[in-house]
Amino acid sequence: MTAPYAPAAVRDRFLTSLEMGDWDTTIQMAANLTACRNPLPGTTCNELGLPVGSTYGAAAQSVLKQRTQVTD
Repeated sequence: MTAPYAPAAVRDRFLTSLEMGDWDTTIQMAANLTACRNPLPGTTCNELGLPVGSTYGAAAQSVLKQRTQVTD
């Protein structure tokens, strides 16, 4: 993602993929959201173990890091 902010539809799809446990979609989307500066909902921050106020970019980086740790 080149823009610092993602459209609502993209953010919603990312959140839905997380909620549904659709890791293929989550990983694919996370790869494109690492620079996103939109604020992440507080409940999602808590679920991912991120501080409240974190961004979608931080969530994407966390998801990708977790995925890397699982496959190593």
